[in-house]
Amino acid sequence: GPWQRCQLFVGGASAAGARSILHFDQYDNLFVQISGWKRFRVYDPQQTRCLYPFPIHHPLDTRAQVDLEAPDLAAFPRLSEAVCSEVLLGPGQALFLPAYWWHEVVTEPHDGLTVSANFWFAAVYRLLTPTRPLVPSMQCELARQLEYLVADSFGDAGRAVPAFFRGLRAQVDAAVAG
Repeated sequence: GPWQRCQLFVGGASAAGARSILHFDQYDNLFVQISGWKRFRVYDPQQTRCLYPFPIHHPLDTRAQVDLEAPDLAAFPRLSEAVCSEVLLGPGQALFLPAYWWHEVVTEPHDGLTVSANFWFAAVYRLLTPTRPLVPSMQCELARQLEYLVADSFGDAGRAVPAFFRGLRAQVDAAVAG
């Protein structure tokens, strides 16, 4: 899609360990490392159920509830099933992150400046011309839109959504079982 915006990240030696918590963007993202090093943990959209996203209407609704630095498997047991790819990005390297791909970014220790640039591109064209079967990113967006619809229909900013979908799932499972 067309270019939407860019962002420049600049940090000194004290930025080591700075972390962008696990989240996804609703834009395609070209991340360019200019100097220093960044470590990415990347999960494809099919891992969403294992990453426990905050619900729609929550201020952090594109973020995961899990903390990859201190995983709480008692509270988030499916996290142990999530498949992660790690990427270490150095000077002159770039990483393309399609819309809805989960990622966490950590600044690695470096003596000089750590400089990165993000270029975001609109992914709306995929919404307007979906393929069949739906690709994982569009499955994620469809689930988000259904959650918005249910939450807005109940007028409760999402509090009834989990119970609604549990009930719907039970009905579908019962119908499939016979």
